[in-house]
Amino acid sequence: MKHLIASALILSCFLTEQTIAQKKSFTWPQGKQMAISLSFDDARLSNVDEGTALLNEYDVKATFYLVPNNAKKRLEGWKKAVASGHEIGNHSINHACSGNFVWARANPLEDYTLEKMREELIETNRQLKDMLGVTPTVYAYPCGQTSIGRGKNTQSFVPVISDLFLAGRTWLDEAPVDPAYCDMAQLTGVETDGKSFEQILTMIKDARKNGQWLVLAGHETAASGPQTTRLDVLREICAYAKDPANGIWIAPVGEVAAYVKAARDTINIPEMVGTNSEGKLVLTANTGKGIGPKIQYMPEWKAFGWFTAADRVEWDVDVAKAGKYEIQMEWSVDDKEAGKPFTVEVGGTKYAGKVEKTGSWETFRRKTVGHIQLSSGKQKLVFRPASQFKDGALLDLRGIELVPAK
Repeated sequence: MKHLIASALILSCFLTEQTIAQKKSFTWPQGKQMAISLSFDDARLSNVDEGTALLNEYDVKATFYLVPNNAKKRLEGWKKAVASGHEIGNHSINHACSGNFVWARANPLEDYTLEKMREELIETNRQLKDMLGVTPTVYAYPCGQTSIGRGKNTQSFVPVISDLFLAGRTWLDEAPVDPAYCDMAQLTGVETDGKSFEQILTMIKDARKNGQWLVLAGHETAASGPQTTRLDVLREICAYAKDPANGIWIAPVGEVAAYVKAARDTINIPEMVGTNSEGKLVLTANTGKGIGPKIQYMPEWKAFGWFTAADRVEWDVDVAKAGKYEIQMEWSVDDKEAGKPFTVEVGGTKYAGKVEKTGSWETFRRKTVGHIQLSSGKQKLVFRPASQFKDGALLDLRGIELVPAK
C-alpha cells in the first residue's frame, strides 16, 4: 500500500502536467516541441531516383508506403533506402480505391470483404519482406479511404488495420495528429504535393504551438510535376526540422508511433474495447474509467488502486461473439489485504470472486479466476468490490482479459 501513497503524489503531478499538456504540448523526447514525419506513397520511381538522396544529405529518415509491383521497378534503389534507415510501409497490392475513381473499377473497394482486405494486406507484408527483408508495421490507406462495400453494407476496415499494424495513415486531412487523443489506426496525413515551403511552414508552426505530430504525405519527389513534393521544398523542410533551435523531432511514422503508444500506455484514456483477432477482449487499466471517491490510476504501475468500497472501474466493450469466456485477471495485493470479495458484471451476468494473495503490492500476478457468459454487442463491464470495508484496500488492478472458453 505504500506505493499507493507515493502514486497519489506522482499522479497529482502527472495530471497537472497533463492538464497543461492539453493546453500546450505533448511531452516529446529530448525537450522537443513537436514531431514531424515525412511519408510518400506508391513506391514512385522518383522516390529512390532523387528523394532518398536528398533526405540522406540531412540524415532525415522518411516512411515510404510501397505497392510491391511498383517497388520491383527500382528494387535495388529500395534496398539502398532500407539500408539507409528509411521505413517501409504497406500500401496494399492492388491500391484499391472506390470505383468512383474510374481507373479503380477493375478492383474497387465496393467489391471487397473484410477477409479479402486482411488477406491482401498480409500478402503485401509477405511480398515486401521477401523483397526487402523488412516487415511493415505501418500502413497508408490508398486514396485515404477506410471503408469497403456500398450503402447499408458498407463496413470500415479500420479495425483490420488496428489489428495488423502499429499505425495507419489517411490522406488529404486538414489537421495534425494530437498524440494524446488520436486513433493510431487513423493518423491524419497532410498533403505536401504542390505546396510551397511557406504553406507547410504555417502548418508546422501551428502544430508546434500545440505540441502535435505533423504527418506529411506526398507522392513524387522531383523538381516539378503533378502529385509532386518538390525537391526544393523538401530540402527546406529538412533544413528547418533539423535546426535544433526549432525544437522539432523528425522521424519515420513507425518510430514516432511507437513512442506515442508507449507514452499513452501511461495515460488513462477510457475507450471502447473490441474483440481482437484472437477473439479476446483485452481490458487494460489505461483504457478503463475509474469511478469513485478515491480510486486512482497509477501510471508508473499501469494499474488502478482502490481505497474504498465505493470505487469501481468501468470498461465499454463491444463483444463480437456471444458465449462463455474465461476471466483472466492481473493484479497485486498485500497479503494482509487479500481475501476481499469482488464482482465482474457484464450486462445481466455476474461473476463473484475473492482477491487472492500475490505476496506484496509490488508483485503482480496473472491468473484465470473464473468464467462469465457474454452476449454479443456493445455493453459495459464493471469491476467493483462486493462488500463494504472500512480500512485497507481491495487490490491494484492492471487489467482483465476475457478469453473464449474452450
